[in-house]
Amino acid sequence: MQDFKEIYQSTQLEKSHIEDDYDEFELANPGKRIAAYILNYLIGAVAYIPLIWGVVEIAGGYSGMNPESNIQPELSGFGIGLTMLGGVLILGFLIFQAVLMSKTGQSLGKRIMKIKVVDEEGENPGFKGVVLMREIVPNLALTVIAMIPFIGGIIQFGFWIACLVMLFLIDRNRQTLQDLIAKTYVVDAD
Repeated sequence: MQDFKEIYQSTQLEKSHIEDDYDEFELANPGKRIAAYILNYLIGAVAYIPLIWGVVEIAGGYSGMNPESNIQPELSGFGIGLTMLGGVLILGFLIFQAVLMSKTGQSLGKRIMKIKVVDEEGENPGFKGVVLMREIVPNLALTVIAMIPFIGGIIQFGFWIACLVMLFLIDRNRQTLQDLIAKTYVVDAD
């Protein structure tokens, strides 16, 4: 049976071009990566404002109803319009982020913080590496895990704590779990 150290070392990638060219690629520091993550969520949250406002407006039409009455509530066209606008804004933001990440290896937050995602050769990993493997696969897995009663939330919390700790492991090239899945690095984009 392999001991923990052997298993840990087996997850490390072989020496790659990015490790050979440290003068060309500088690993992004944890502060920049955390700031980029927060920026992405703050910008994305703005798209949710009309959606939430619209849902509140629609719910207001139901709030004064007697549950035993057969009268249909009067739905606000304003609320429905806001809900639809919110949905379009969220979808537009997600598509914009996916295209940006596919073409440049940068989300909007990473672009603002001047960092980018590269593969083992120092190239842009494209849609498969940045969007699919780093974003969709882990988040889809976490969504499924969240449905597990009692422990789903604990597992999700552990995932994000592990990623946060991994940002500070310079001997592991600051690769988070998403980076290990996609075989990517986050470097300064200067």
